[in-house]
Amino acid sequence: IAGNAVVFKPSEKTPATGAFLVECYRAAGVPEDCIRLLVGGPAEGKALAAHPDIDGLLFTGSAQTGLALNRAFAEKPEKILALEMGGNNPIMVWDTPDLHTAAVLVVQSAFTTAGQRCTAARRLIVQERLAQPLLDTIERMIARIIVDEPHANPAPFMGPVIDNQAADQLTESFLELLMRGGRPIRHLERPVDTLPFLRPAMIDVTDMAERPDLELFGPILQVFRTDDFDAAIAEANNTRYGLSAALISQTPALYDRFWANIRAGIVNWNKPTNGASSGAPFGGVGWSGNHRPSAYYAADYCAYPVVSSESESARASIGIGLRDG
Repeated sequence: IAGNAVVFKPSEKTPATGAFLVECYRAAGVPEDCIRLLVGGPAEGKALAAHPDIDGLLFTGSAQTGLALNRAFAEKPEKILALEMGGNNPIMVWDTPDLHTAAVLVVQSAFTTAGQRCTAARRLIVQERLAQPLLDTIERMIARIIVDEPHANPAPFMGPVIDNQAADQLTESFLELLMRGGRPIRHLERPVDTLPFLRPAMIDVTDMAERPDLELFGPILQVFRTDDFDAAIAEANNTRYGLSAALISQTPALYDRFWANIRAGIVNWNKPTNGASSGAPFGGVGWSGNHRPSAYYAADYCAYPVVSSESESARASIGIGLRDG
């Protein structure tokens, strides 16, 4: 990146994907010494982050790990630290007659790759008068979603979450939302107890006194209903995160207000919250990142500017302030 060699450490849960990516770089002609693969877990990650010879670290992962890295790098201003830490992303549906398209965009945002994207929609904030017909439409779509392994026939819309531990944690999180007063619209189902396949779930948290500000990294969508647009934006911003947000609406003036007031690094109109372009900055604010957007723009902060003032021959005069001599 910008002339820097890279030591790439993928998640310990996806080592084969990391290895394949490095193979692709080498097949494309990137010299072997320019990118190296480090396979390992948290211990290897900590050792790499603390190594005195690295010039910087670009991290994608949980907010907890990102905050720990931020503290560790606080006394190392000479080292670059770029954090991409996910989000508790809102998708708002307001003033739109096309509920089918709105439902498709919500399903794509919340349940693509089983909700395992940092830009996946975690919260649906919907205009009160549209809520029930929209939720009914989403439910009908969810009922048709195929959940299976990647090579199944017919092809699935969703595969598993990363492992059984993640499936267990998501199940516990859904039960916690129920205990806090959430109203189930569609329960989180696990067809086979010994496998990490989950069916999409929705839960109405409108009347919940305290809504936890968490990134539930899986197919759980929390629903909040309101009849006030400003209150909807306030609820969308009611998070420590700030990665992605989307508005589904046929009213341009509403999007102008949404864009001007939403706190997120990726703001979409009549598009899903996910599927960002690699040709644009990718990052967020708050617990989503530290103002170091990834994708193409990462090259800008992986180098530093050098200013040089030059002349082919030395010419100089002092001008004023000298005695006659």
